[in-house]
Parts: sequence; structure tokens; C-alpha cells
Amino acid sequence: MINDLTSLSSSQTANTRARTSEQSNAAKNGNGASVQQSPSNKGDTVNLSNAAQLLQNVEKQLSNTPDVDNERVERLKQEIERGTYQINAERVAEKMLNFDNLL
Repeated sequence: MINDLTSLSSSQTANTRARTSEQSNAAKNGNGASVQQSPSNKGDTVNLSNAAQLLQNVEKQLSNTPDVDNERVERLKQEIERGTYQINAERVAEKMLNFDNLL
């Protein structure tokens, strides 16, 4: 599972983080992980599945991604102050419908 994180809104990022965290917790709790016991007294070992390793990598990437794109916020503030901000009503309506479908 690969997500393009460059065009996500802050709510999408939060939702993705929540899903990733849930999936990561499931992997840590034994779903998708295999446990091998060593015949010697060295202790138990855990081998993570490829899916669990991928989830860990995604979780690391998400933890390094800010919740808010400060540069975009500043650009939008400036556009609003100048009166040059254009609202695309069709795009807003489409996003609202897509969000409603997620519920």
C-alpha cells in the first residue's frame, strides 16, 4: 500500500495516520507477524511480515509530515487579503460529496 502524501489535506492526513496506526497496532498484536521460537535458550524472535514492515515505514513518514502546510496557509492568507483568492464552487461541492460518501 503506497499513499501519495503530497496532495493530502490535513483531515486526510489525520485519517491516514489513524488508519496506519490501527493497522500497525494490529500487526504488532500478532496479525501479520510470525513468531519463531529458537530451540536454544537465546529467547524468542519475531519476524515482521512485509506488510508490517511497510506499515512501519509509512508510519515513520507520516510522523515526519506536518499536519498543516504552513506555506500553503500563508499563501492563501495573502490571496484572501489581496482579494485575489478564487473559490471554485464545483470543486468545493465535489469535495463535500466525496467526504459525505466516506461517512
